[in-house]
Amino acid sequence: MAGKRPELRALLLDENDHPRRSLLLFAQETRLHLSDTLHQDCEITLMTPIAGGATGRPTLSEAERARYEWQLWTPGYGEAGQLRLKSATVLISRLGGVGGAAAQQLAMAGVGRLILAHAGNVRASDLNRQVLMTTAGLGQPRVQRASCALAALNPEVELVAVPHNMSEDHAQTWVAQADVVLCAAPRFGERFALQQAAIRHGKPLVDAAMYDFTGQVLTVQPGVSACLGCLYPEEPSAWKREFPVFGAVAAAIGSLAAVEVIKLLAGLGEPLTGRLMLFDFATMTSRRLLVPRDPACRLCGGHLAGCEAT
Repeated sequence: MAGKRPELRALLLDENDHPRRSLLLFAQETRLHLSDTLHQDCEITLMTPIAGGATGRPTLSEAERARYEWQLWTPGYGEAGQLRLKSATVLISRLGGVGGAAAQQLAMAGVGRLILAHAGNVRASDLNRQVLMTTAGLGQPRVQRASCALAALNPEVELVAVPHNMSEDHAQTWVAQADVVLCAAPRFGERFALQQAAIRHGKPLVDAAMYDFTGQVLTVQPGVSACLGCLYPEEPSAWKREFPVFGAVAAAIGSLAAVEVIKLLAGLGEPLTGRLMLFDFATMTSRRLLVPRDPACRLCGGHLAGCEAT
Protein backbone atom coordinates (compact mmCIF):
# COMPACT_ATOMS: atom_id res chain seq x y z
CA MET A 1 0.00 0.00 0.00
CA ALA A 2 2.83 2.41 0.85
CA GLY A 3 4.39 1.71 -2.54
CA LYS A 4 1.17 2.45 -4.42
CA ARG A 5 0.35 5.55 -2.38
CA PRO A 6 3.74 7.22 -1.61
CA GLU A 7 2.02 10.16 0.09
CA LEU A 8 0.98 7.72 2.86
CA ARG A 9 4.43 6.24 3.41
CA ALA A 10 5.38 8.40 6.43
CA LEU A 11 2.06 7.63 8.05
CA LEU A 12 2.13 3.88 7.43
CA LEU A 13 5.81 3.13 8.11
CA ASP A 14 8.16 4.15 10.92
CA GLU A 15 11.71 5.48 10.46
CA ASN A 16 12.95 1.89 9.93
CA ASP A 17 10.31 1.20 7.26
CA HIS A 18 8.44 -1.10 9.64
CA PRO A 19 4.59 -0.98 9.68
CA ARG A 20 3.18 1.19 12.44
CA ARG A 21 1.17 -1.14 14.70
CA SER A 22 -0.96 1.58 16.26
CA LEU A 23 -2.63 2.73 13.04
CA LEU A 24 -6.10 1.76 11.81
CA LEU A 25 -7.07 2.35 8.18
CA PHE A 26 -10.51 2.30 6.59
CA ALA A 27 -11.66 2.71 2.98
CA GLN A 28 -15.34 3.54 2.87
CA GLU A 29 -16.49 1.27 5.74
CA THR A 30 -13.93 -1.52 5.37
CA ARG A 31 -10.89 -2.08 7.62
CA LEU A 32 -7.69 -2.21 5.56
CA HIS A 33 -4.36 -3.97 5.96
CA LEU A 34 -0.98 -2.76 4.72
CA SER A 35 -0.87 -5.55 2.14
CA ASP A 36 -4.16 -4.43 0.53
CA THR A 37 -4.17 -2.74 -2.87
CA LEU A 38 -5.88 0.65 -3.20
CA HIS A 39 -7.04 2.59 -6.22
CA GLN A 40 -5.23 5.90 -6.59
CA ASP A 41 -8.41 7.94 -6.05
CA CYS A 42 -9.71 5.83 -3.14
CA GLU A 43 -10.54 7.97 -0.07
CA ILE A 44 -9.22 6.49 3.18
CA THR A 45 -9.64 7.31 6.86
CA LEU A 46 -6.71 7.02 9.28
CA MET A 47 -7.35 6.36 12.97
CA THR A 48 -5.21 5.43 15.94
CA PRO A 49 -6.32 3.24 18.87
CA ILE A 50 -7.76 5.39 21.63
CA ALA A 51 -5.59 4.22 24.50
CA GLY A 52 -1.98 4.02 23.47
CA GLY A 53 -0.63 3.21 26.92
CA ALA A 54 0.22 5.45 29.87
CA THR A 55 3.65 6.90 30.40
CA GLY A 56 6.03 4.89 32.55
CA ARG A 57 5.55 1.69 30.53
CA PRO A 58 2.84 -0.09 32.57
CA THR A 59 3.14 -3.84 32.83
CA LEU A 60 0.88 -6.75 33.68
CA SER A 61 1.34 -8.57 36.94
CA GLU A 62 1.32 -12.36 37.03
CA ALA A 63 -2.11 -12.17 38.66
CA GLU A 64 -3.38 -10.04 35.76
CA ARG A 65 -1.91 -12.42 33.20
CA ALA A 66 -3.73 -15.27 34.90
CA ARG A 67 -7.01 -13.32 35.08
CA TYR A 68 -6.98 -12.24 31.43
CA GLU A 69 -5.27 -15.33 30.00
CA TRP A 70 -8.06 -16.40 27.67
CA GLN A 71 -8.57 -12.97 26.09
CA LEU A 72 -4.81 -12.55 25.69
CA TRP A 73 -5.03 -15.40 23.17
CA THR A 74 -7.13 -13.20 20.84
CA PRO A 75 -5.18 -12.65 17.58
CA GLY A 76 -3.88 -9.09 17.33
CA TYR A 77 -4.56 -8.37 21.00
CA GLY A 78 -2.08 -9.98 23.42
CA GLU A 79 -0.39 -8.08 26.24
CA ALA A 80 -0.16 -4.88 24.20
CA GLY A 81 -3.92 -4.80 23.84
CA GLN A 82 -4.43 -5.60 27.50
CA LEU A 83 -2.13 -2.76 28.50
CA ARG A 84 -4.19 -0.38 26.38
CA LEU A 85 -7.27 -1.40 28.35
CA LYS A 86 -5.40 -1.12 31.64
CA SER A 87 -4.28 2.41 30.73
CA ALA A 88 -7.75 3.57 29.69
CA THR A 89 -10.60 5.42 31.39
CA VAL A 90 -14.22 4.86 30.35
CA LEU A 91 -17.17 6.95 31.48
CA ILE A 92 -20.40 4.96 31.79
CA SER A 93 -23.54 7.03 32.11
CA ARG A 94 -26.29 5.08 33.92
CA LEU A 95 -25.85 1.64 35.41
CA GLY A 96 -29.26 0.17 34.68
CA GLY A 97 -30.03 -2.81 32.51
CA VAL A 98 -27.82 -1.66 29.62
CA GLY A 99 -25.11 0.29 31.42
CA GLY A 100 -24.76 -2.15 34.30
CA ALA A 101 -24.15 -5.06 31.93
CA ALA A 102 -21.64 -2.96 29.98
CA ALA A 103 -19.82 -1.97 33.17
CA GLN A 104 -19.68 -5.60 34.25
CA GLN A 105 -18.09 -6.67 30.97
CA LEU A 106 -15.58 -3.80 30.91
CA ALA A 107 -14.52 -4.49 34.50
CA MET A 108 -14.04 -8.18 33.70
CA ALA A 109 -12.04 -7.25 30.58
CA GLY A 110 -9.68 -5.12 32.69
CA VAL A 111 -10.36 -1.50 31.71
CA GLY A 112 -8.15 0.33 34.20
CA ARG A 113 -10.53 3.07 35.34
CA LEU A 114 -14.31 3.23 35.19
CA ILE A 115 -16.22 6.41 35.95
CA LEU A 116 -19.70 5.29 37.02
CA ALA A 117 -22.50 7.86 36.89
CA HIS A 118 -26.01 7.19 38.18
CA ALA A 119 -28.27 9.04 40.60
CA GLY A 120 -30.86 7.62 42.98
CA ASN A 121 -31.30 4.57 45.16
CA VAL A 122 -32.02 0.93 44.29
CA ARG A 123 -35.74 0.17 43.92
CA ALA A 124 -37.52 -3.17 43.70
CA SER A 125 -38.48 -2.44 40.08
CA ASP A 126 -34.76 -2.25 39.17
CA LEU A 127 -34.10 -5.87 40.01
CA ASN A 128 -35.49 -7.53 36.89
CA ARG A 129 -32.73 -6.03 34.74
CA GLN A 130 -29.99 -4.20 36.67
CA VAL A 131 -27.33 -6.88 37.09
CA LEU A 132 -25.21 -4.87 39.55
CA MET A 133 -28.11 -4.35 42.00
CA THR A 134 -29.31 -6.84 44.61
CA THR A 135 -32.23 -7.30 46.97
CA ALA A 136 -29.91 -6.60 49.90
CA GLY A 137 -29.10 -3.22 48.36
CA LEU A 138 -32.68 -1.91 48.22
CA GLY A 139 -32.80 1.72 49.31
CA GLN A 140 -29.06 2.22 48.94
CA PRO A 141 -27.39 4.45 46.30
CA ARG A 142 -27.21 2.70 42.94
CA VAL A 143 -23.70 3.94 42.20
CA GLN A 144 -22.50 2.64 45.57
CA ARG A 145 -23.99 -0.82 45.03
CA ALA A 146 -22.60 -0.94 41.50
CA SER A 147 -19.13 -0.01 42.72
CA CYS A 148 -19.22 -2.73 45.38
CA ALA A 149 -20.29 -5.35 42.84
CA LEU A 150 -17.59 -4.37 40.34
CA ALA A 151 -14.87 -4.19 43.00
CA ALA A 152 -15.75 -7.73 44.07
CA LEU A 153 -15.65 -8.83 40.44
CA ASN A 154 -12.27 -7.26 39.65
CA PRO A 155 -10.31 -5.47 42.41
CA GLU A 156 -7.68 -4.39 39.85
CA VAL A 157 -10.05 -1.80 38.34
CA GLU A 158 -10.14 1.75 39.71
CA LEU A 159 -13.73 2.87 40.24
CA VAL A 160 -14.94 6.47 40.41
CA ALA A 161 -18.50 6.80 41.72
CA VAL A 162 -20.49 9.82 40.52
CA PRO A 163 -23.91 9.98 42.25
CA HIS A 164 -25.43 12.19 39.55
CA ASN A 165 -27.05 11.78 36.18
CA MET A 166 -25.34 13.70 33.40
CA SER A 167 -26.40 17.33 33.10
CA GLU A 168 -24.55 19.53 30.60
CA ASP A 169 -22.14 20.69 33.32
CA HIS A 170 -21.54 17.20 34.70
CA ALA A 171 -21.01 15.85 31.18
CA GLN A 172 -18.36 18.45 30.38
CA THR A 173 -16.51 17.66 33.62
CA TRP A 174 -16.47 13.88 33.38
CA VAL A 175 -16.17 13.37 29.62
CA ALA A 176 -12.92 15.37 29.73
CA GLN A 177 -11.45 12.68 32.00
CA ALA A 178 -12.40 9.71 29.81
CA ASP A 179 -10.87 8.06 26.75
CA VAL A 180 -14.25 6.70 25.61
CA VAL A 181 -17.81 7.52 26.69
CA LEU A 182 -20.45 4.81 26.93
CA CYS A 183 -23.92 6.34 27.08
CA ALA A 184 -26.69 4.10 28.41
CA ALA A 185 -28.92 6.93 29.61
CA PRO A 186 -32.63 6.57 28.85
CA ARG A 187 -33.34 10.31 28.70
CA PHE A 188 -32.55 12.14 25.48
CA GLY A 189 -31.44 15.25 27.37
CA GLU A 190 -28.63 13.25 28.98
CA ARG A 191 -27.71 11.57 25.72
CA PHE A 192 -27.46 14.90 23.91
CA ALA A 193 -25.43 16.43 26.78
CA LEU A 194 -22.94 13.56 26.64
CA GLN A 195 -22.70 13.76 22.86
CA GLN A 196 -22.10 17.49 22.96
CA ALA A 197 -19.36 17.08 25.58
CA ALA A 198 -17.79 14.21 23.62
CA ILE A 199 -17.65 16.40 20.50
CA ARG A 200 -16.16 19.31 22.43
CA HIS A 201 -13.42 17.14 23.95
CA GLY A 202 -12.89 14.94 20.88
CA LYS A 203 -13.84 11.70 22.67
CA PRO A 204 -15.43 8.69 20.97
CA LEU A 205 -18.93 7.87 22.22
CA VAL A 206 -20.84 4.59 22.11
CA ASP A 207 -24.58 5.13 22.49
CA ALA A 208 -26.64 2.08 23.49
CA ALA A 209 -30.40 1.87 23.97
CA MET A 210 -33.22 -0.65 24.04
CA TYR A 211 -37.03 -0.85 24.09
CA ASP A 212 -39.05 -4.02 24.62
CA PHE A 213 -37.44 -6.64 22.33
CA THR A 214 -35.45 -4.15 20.26
CA GLY A 215 -32.09 -2.49 20.79
CA GLN A 216 -29.52 -0.33 19.04
CA VAL A 217 -25.85 0.64 19.21
CA LEU A 218 -24.19 3.64 17.53
CA THR A 219 -20.50 4.58 17.65
CA VAL A 220 -19.55 8.23 17.11
CA GLN A 221 -16.06 9.49 16.28
CA PRO A 222 -16.14 13.32 16.55
CA GLY A 223 -15.06 15.02 13.34
CA VAL A 224 -15.15 11.72 11.45
CA SER A 225 -18.69 10.40 11.61
CA ALA A 226 -22.29 11.44 12.11
CA CYS A 227 -23.34 11.97 15.72
CA LEU A 228 -26.41 11.37 17.85
CA GLY A 229 -27.76 14.77 16.85
CA CYS A 230 -27.55 13.81 13.16
CA LEU A 231 -29.67 10.76 13.96
CA TYR A 232 -32.11 12.66 16.18
CA PRO A 233 -32.36 16.34 15.15
CA GLU A 234 -34.72 16.79 18.09
CA GLU A 235 -36.04 14.71 20.97
CA PRO A 236 -38.69 12.24 19.71
CA SER A 237 -42.07 13.47 20.90
CA ALA A 238 -43.45 9.96 21.45
CA TRP A 239 -40.66 8.90 23.82
CA LYS A 240 -41.65 7.89 27.36
CA ARG A 241 -39.47 7.47 30.45
CA GLU A 242 -40.94 4.08 31.40
CA PHE A 243 -41.10 1.30 28.84
CA PRO A 244 -41.13 -2.53 28.58
CA VAL A 245 -37.82 -4.15 29.58
CA PHE A 246 -36.58 -7.72 29.76
CA GLY A 247 -33.23 -7.91 31.52
CA ALA A 248 -31.85 -10.31 28.94
CA VAL A 249 -32.46 -7.82 26.11
CA ALA A 250 -30.92 -4.94 28.08
CA ALA A 251 -27.88 -7.04 29.03
CA ALA A 252 -27.38 -8.16 25.42
CA ILE A 253 -27.27 -4.54 24.21
CA GLY A 254 -24.99 -3.56 27.08
CA SER A 255 -22.58 -6.36 26.22
CA LEU A 256 -22.54 -5.32 22.56
CA ALA A 257 -21.75 -1.75 23.60
CA ALA A 258 -18.90 -3.05 25.77
CA VAL A 259 -17.50 -4.90 22.75
CA GLU A 260 -17.47 -1.61 20.82
CA VAL A 261 -15.59 0.12 23.63
CA ILE A 262 -13.01 -2.68 23.79
CA LYS A 263 -12.52 -2.48 20.01
CA LEU A 264 -11.99 1.27 20.19
CA LEU A 265 -9.49 1.03 23.04
CA ALA A 266 -7.52 -1.93 21.76
CA GLY A 267 -7.67 -1.19 18.03
CA LEU A 268 -9.46 -4.43 17.22
CA GLY A 269 -11.90 -5.16 14.41
CA GLU A 270 -14.09 -2.56 12.73
CA PRO A 271 -15.96 -0.19 15.08
CA LEU A 272 -19.50 0.88 14.18
CA THR A 273 -18.25 4.37 13.39
CA GLY A 274 -21.17 6.38 12.03
CA ARG A 275 -23.30 3.27 11.70
CA LEU A 276 -26.42 2.33 13.62
CA MET A 277 -26.80 -1.35 14.47
CA LEU A 278 -30.42 -2.35 15.05
CA PHE A 279 -31.46 -5.59 16.74
CA ASP A 280 -34.86 -7.26 16.90
CA PHE A 281 -34.63 -10.02 19.48
CA ALA A 282 -38.20 -11.16 18.85
CA THR A 283 -37.18 -12.34 15.39
CA MET A 284 -33.42 -12.59 16.02
CA THR A 285 -32.65 -10.29 13.10
CA SER A 286 -30.36 -7.29 12.78
CA ARG A 287 -29.67 -4.43 10.40
CA ARG A 288 -26.75 -2.02 10.02
CA LEU A 289 -27.54 1.45 8.72
CA LEU A 290 -25.16 4.22 7.71
CA VAL A 291 -26.07 7.47 9.47
CA PRO A 292 -25.35 10.44 7.16
CA ARG A 293 -23.66 13.51 8.59
CA ASP A 294 -25.83 16.59 8.82
CA PRO A 295 -23.83 19.81 8.19
CA ALA A 296 -26.65 21.67 9.98
CA CYS A 297 -26.57 19.38 13.04
CA ARG A 298 -26.93 21.45 16.21
CA LEU A 299 -24.43 19.20 18.02
CA CYS A 300 -21.67 18.48 15.50
CA GLY A 301 -22.33 20.76 12.52
CA GLY A 302 -19.51 23.10 13.45
CA HIS A 303 -17.03 20.24 13.84
CA LEU A 304 -17.20 18.90 10.29
CA ALA A 305 -14.70 21.31 8.74
CA GLY A 306 -12.43 19.36 6.41
CA CYS A 307 -14.59 16.24 6.63
CA GLU A 308 -16.41 15.24 3.48
CA ALA A 309 -20.02 14.40 4.22
CA THR A 310 -20.97 10.75 3.85
